[in-house]
Amino acid sequence: MIRAVLDTNVWVAGLLNRVGAPARICDLALGGAPVLVVSPAIAWEYEKVLARPELALPAAEVRSAVAYFKLPGPHVVHVDPTTLPGACTDPNDDHFLAAALAGRATAIVTGNLRYFPPSSWKGIRIVAPAAFLRWLPSSEQ
Repeated sequence: MIRAVLDTNVWVAGLLNRVGAPARICDLALGGAPVLVVSPAIAWEYEKVLARPELALPAAEVRSAVAYFKLPGPHVVHVDPTTLPGACTDPNDDHFLAAALAGRATAIVTGNLRYFPPSSWKGIRIVAPAAFLRWLPSSEQ
């Protein structure tokens, strides 16, 4: 089973527009494949950003998504890394790398590739949503 860290922008894009690669990834993640890797910093960011009034995301969808990634189980790996790698050009994104490393994620999916190390970092693929879907085994789609 693939483990992945989803950048917050994937959730925002997927919940704002219910068609396209980010929406498909959100749907797949909420269905248990890929397995999400979530740290307290990521959960906090998801919750804070998805609740922004200017996004006007459906409250029920936000509550459902937040409850899903906070609930322990085989669908989500909870990690609490203590060290940030300092490898992102935007230091605010280092917690995604730290979680991916601690949770043995296969991929980080982001719409902001420019902030992350190029394509692969310590064996973790860093990919855009459409590329992730192309790479994801058909058994997990």
